[in-house]
Formats: sequence, structure tokens, C-alpha cells
Amino acid sequence: MPKIIVTSRYLKCGSKKNLKNYVKYVATREGAVAMKNIDENAPATKNQQELISSLLNDFPDSKELFEYEDYMKKPNFKNGSTLISEIIDRNMDRLTNRENYVGYLANRPGSVKFGSHGLFNEKDEPINLEKVAKEVADHDGNVYTHVVSLRRDDAQKMGYDNLTAWRELVKRQIPNIAKSSKINMANLKWYAAFHDKKTNPHVHIIVYSKDEREGFLTNHGIEKIRSGFANDIYADELHHLYEHQTDLRNLLKKESEQLMKSLAESISKNNNFNPELINLVSKLHTQLSESKGKKVYGYLKSDVKKTVDDIFIRLADNESVKKMYDFWCEMEQQKHDVYSFAKVQFPNLVDNKEFRSVKNMIVQTVLQMDFQAPEIEAEMPEPNMDNPLPIDEEVINETVDNSVKNSTQNKLYIKWSNLYKEAHKLIFSKESTLDDYKKAEKILLSESNNVLALYALGKMYSMEESGLKSDEKSFEFYKKALQGFIQIEPKAKKIKPYLQYQIGMMYFKGLGTPVNNQKATKYFEKSAELGNQYAKRLLAFEYISGKNFEQNIDKGIPLLTECADGGDDFACYKLGNLYLKGEIVNQDLDKAEKYLLSAEDNEFTQYALGKLYLQKEKYDIKKAIFYFEKSADKNMWSSYQLGKLYFFGAEDLKKDKEKAIQYMNLSAEQGSEYAQNFIDNTEQFENEMLANTIFSLFVNLSRCIEDDYHHKFQSGRKMIDSKLQRVIQEKKQSLGIKNEQYFEQTY
Repeated sequence: MPKIIVTSRYLKCGSKKNLKNYVKYVATREGAVAMKNIDENAPATKNQQELISSLLNDFPDSKELFEYEDYMKKPNFKNGSTLISEIIDRNMDRLTNRENYVGYLANRPGSVKFGSHGLFNEKDEPINLEKVAKEVADHDGNVYTHVVSLRRDDAQKMGYDNLTAWRELVKRQIPNIAKSSKINMANLKWYAAFHDKKTNPHVHIIVYSKDEREGFLTNHGIEKIRSGFANDIYADELHHLYEHQTDLRNLLKKESEQLMKSLAESISKNNNFNPELINLVSKLHTQLSESKGKKVYGYLKSDVKKTVDDIFIRLADNESVKKMYDFWCEMEQQKHDVYSFAKVQFPNLVDNKEFRSVKNMIVQTVLQMDFQAPEIEAEMPEPNMDNPLPIDEEVINETVDNSVKNSTQNKLYIKWSNLYKEAHKLIFSKESTLDDYKKAEKILLSESNNVLALYALGKMYSMEESGLKSDEKSFEFYKKALQGFIQIEPKAKKIKPYLQYQIGMMYFKGLGTPVNNQKATKYFEKSAELGNQYAKRLLAFEYISGKNFEQNIDKGIPLLTECADGGDDFACYKLGNLYLKGEIVNQDLDKAEKYLLSAEDNEFTQYALGKLYLQKEKYDIKKAIFYFEKSADKNMWSSYQLGKLYFFGAEDLKKDKEKAIQYMNLSAEQGSEYAQNFIDNTEQFENEMLANTIFSLFVNLSRCIEDDYHHKFQSGRKMIDSKLQRVIQEKKQSLGIKNEQYFEQTY
């Protein structure tokens, strides 16, 4: 027998049954007056036996009562009398009208008074019994009654032998009752009465909604109410039950692991799965790619739903899955035994409403079916930041004081002279010969006080192609150039940001000085404050990457945003890609789209836009195809993506193997080893895709079974923890001590 009895039903207005004998027995039952003359252990009288038979015929669910179990074990006078009384008490809602029933609950012998009568609710104020009785009687909506009963020994052991404990229990369970009865808590009305019966203390509860349209109690709802009371009252015992189920949980987990192992071995050996299952998965993938609207089971067409159902049936037919479900059912039955003596008739896995989410899992898994080749993201090359934003020669020449600019007495100056321009052209021309570099060297040495010439000499001596490479000379000229930039920078006006950036870059790269990122940062920040776009961008990149400077996302993102908003294509691409990936910043596809569209004139940004429009929130296959095709001739990842899309198909895009192979060939010609590998092993990849998807389906199904039990186990643990906290709180209050004192004294 269960440890707790919970009955729930409608409160009917009157009854058509012949109540004469029942009511008479309640009023004048044998022995009520002269009990001392009757042996309680004597066999039940003939009248008792006939009345019990009649009661059980009228109220067959009475066989679930504790008293029925006692009577069947010992059919004596005492147990017969107790059973008859309990059956009538339990069914008084069926034997009288609503108004009288409320009065019965409040004033029945054994009802513990809460004020002048036994009726209580969530409030501490006295209840007007007549008003409540009339209110319940006149209510036109559904009214429900619940009776929760314990054996006397269990009630005492669990602390439910008094009105306060039962009242608090009901108050805790009212939200669960409301939810299970489909009643909004704001509209809920309830009253209860505790009957401290000698054999089985119990509580009667009346529930209804102020909104007469609300209230609908199903068998599932009744089950939720029963389990709610059982989990609350027997939290500690259920905890032990969960602990005793460790072996079952381990078996469930072991079976899941064995299933995964066997599936993995099957894939590695290229063994085919059930051909029927393979065909169904392939069929569903095609159906989903051609379906319009939400890709959720409930929104799919009937033929697509049928394919999903057929897949579920075949997954559930796996022997390991069957064993896992058997373990799940066994664990559920053990918990159910706490509040019911009946054996649960568990449906097949595919028909169990607890696992209806599996169908959506199948849809989502097949939607994500893809050949998962490793893919390196196409990144735009880092911008060349060796030279800052070009500055007009007039700005340079007019900025420096004449006394400095025209001096020949070892005074350093900056001048965009004709000789310097000629040498600069020779150094950086791809067609320059050794003679050209020597000519440039001669010109620059003749302008040895021009800091621009010194810097150019440092650069030329660092270049292998110049034929004049000398690390020593390069360092020395860079060193002189750095000293010149530092000397002139304080006096400069319009070119100050340029000089600050140049100084920062020399410290950053170690040109004529040891690398000093602290000094580099100082000059870059000064330059950025004066509006130098190059300095802002470099700082942004470095703060975000953390490669050379200490990573500081809070500084880097605003700087990068400022650059992007200022029209810097590199910054737009970088920022848009960051928002697309959502790794360093939270993914924001609207911002990603905004910035990527601002810099869509290169193949790297076009590739990123193609990826953007494959995202669920921005999904637009036509736009994705447009941008991939626009960059396919220059970007091997764009052509590779097109090959995958056309080969496997996608939502609103039909498979086209001919196009797929064309784009894979293009990607392979551009150097993609993955595309070439795909071309060489097309059939194998298609089979692997299906095999991996089926593997994922089994993995996800086994997790659904495991996770459902784990979730319920954790819920039980949380309830136990909350009950423990409540007990501790009550203990503290009784001792009149604070939290800290209690824990110091007890732990």
C-alpha cells in the first residue's frame, strides 16, 4: 500500500444515491452507545459486511484506503466500523449538497478548530462559515475537492499530527494545485479543514476559481497533485529512494555509453545503419529544406510529421534504447509507489507524453545535418600600418619652424623635398635594381639632417632586396630618425599626430630602439586623441587581440567603433566580424550586418556577409548565395561554402550536385585541400553525413531519457534542501538564536 492517499474530484451538488442506510449508520452505528458490550476484535457483523459491500459497489475507489487494507487483513468489528466511517467521510461530497458539505468539514467530530470552527485558508483572520458555505453553493463554475490522508504512525513520524503542520503543507502545495487545475493563482479560492482522526489524520481541501470559466482537472493534473504532496511530506524518504536508485541510474548510464560505443564502432568500420532509417533521415532532410514556415513539429505538414514519427519509432526500437526506457519506467514506478498502490501502465516510448520533445529534437538534428569538415575562417589581411595616413607635403613643409627647417648646423628637420621624393620612389619600386638602391642611398645621405631621409635609410638597410642590407646600419639610422621625431614632435602643430604615431610605431616594432610597448601605447594614445585614424585602429586591434598590449575589450571596442563609424573599411570589417562571431562581444547580427555592409567591396567582407545570412535570425539564402557568388572567384572559402550548400541543400535551396561539384572544383583550384578531399570522396562524405546524423539522433535520444530522470532527481534534491532549511529555521526560532550562532554551535 502507498504511504499517502490523495483523492481528487468534482464537488457535486447533491446525489441520486439512496443515502438512507448510510446516513443512518453514521448516526447510530453499532456500538456507538454500548461499545463496551461489544468485543472490538469480534468478526464484523452481518450488517457491517452488507453495508461495506454496498459502499464498495457505490464507491469502488475506496479500495485504495488504508482502512480497506486493515479490514482485509483483519475483518473484525473495529476495522469494519472504521472502514464504513472513512468511506462515508471520504464521499460526503457525493452524499450531500455543497453548502452542507462545507459545514460538515468545518464541524465534523474530529475537526480541529481554527477559531470557532475547523475551516481555514491562507489568511489568519476568522472565516465566516455561513458566508463561505453559501459562496461555494452558489458558485456556477467547477469546484474541486481533495483529501490528503496519512496513517497515524506516519503522521506522527513526519510531524503531521497537528493543525499547523497540515495548514503549512496545504499552503505550500496550493500553487501546484492551481497549476494542475489550470487556475490562475490570482483567481484561486480555497478552504481546508484538518480532521485529526485516530487512525488516519487527513485534510479536506476545496478549490475553485473566481473566474467561473477557469478550472479543468485531468488525470495528469491529479497525478501532479498527488506527487506534489508525496514529494513534500516524504522528501527525506524520497531522498533515500533516489539514493537506492543509484544502481538503476548507473545501469541506465552504462547502457547509454554502450549504445554510443557500438554506434561509434559501426561508423568507424563504415558499417551501414538500418537502411530504412538512413532513407527516412535523408527523406526528412529533403522535406524540411522544402518546407515553409516554422521548422517545429507542431507546424509541419502531416506527411513530414509522419516521417518524424517513423524515425522516432525506429530509434525507439533499438535494444539499448528499450533497456534505457525500461530502467526509466522502473524508477518512475518506485516513486509512484509512495502515493499509489496501482501499477502504472507506461505507454511505449514513442507515445509517452514525457518525451514529446523528442520529435522536435529529431527535426532540429536533421535540420543541422551537414558535412562537418574543418573550416578556417577567411580573414582579411591585416592592414599595413608601417606608414601613417598620407600627409600633404605642403602641410609637412609649412609646419616646421624655418629656423629648424633650413638649418644646416646639425639641426634635424622634416622636409618633403624633391630629392627625398626621388629616393623614396627608387626604394619602394618593385622594378628597382642594385644601382637604383645605391643612387637612393647617395641621395638620402646628402640629406642626413632630414629625419624622413634618416628613416628611409633605416628602412632600406633592413631590406634583403636592396642588396645593401645591414642590420647595424639599419638600427643606427632608425635610432637617429627616432631621436629626430622625438625632438621635433613638441614643436609640431598639424603634423603632431603623424609624428606621435611614427614614434609609437618605432617603439612598437623596435626600430632603432628596444621594443617598448609602454612607450608605444603612450604615443599611440596621444596620436589617437588628436584624431589619427591609424593610431585609433592599431590601438583598437591590439586592445582586442591582446597580442602585444594587455587585452582591454572595454577600450578596444569603442575605439574600433569610432574608426568604423568614421568610414574605415578595415575597422568596419573587423567590427562586423566580431559581432557576427559573438566570441569577444555578444553576438549582434544587426550590428554585424550594418558594419559589414559598410565595407562590402572586398571578397573577405562578402564572405562574412554570406555567413551572416545563413544565421537563423537573419536567414536569407538568396542573399547568402549572392555574396558567396560575388566573392567565389577570389575567395576559396566562398566557393567551398557554395559547394556545400548546393550538395547538401538548405532551407529554400534545393540540392544541385552539378553546381556543387563546379564550386568545389573552383575552391580546390584556389588551394582548398578540403574541397579537393570532398571531390575525391563525395559518396563517402554523403554517407558519413547521414551516419553522423543518425549517431546524433541516438545520442540526443539517450540524453533525453537520462536528462529527464536527472532533472527529476535534482528537483527532489532541491525540495529536500528547502525542507532541511525550513527545519533549521524552525529550530533556530525555538532556540531564540541567530543564524551565525546556530551554525557555530552545531557545525
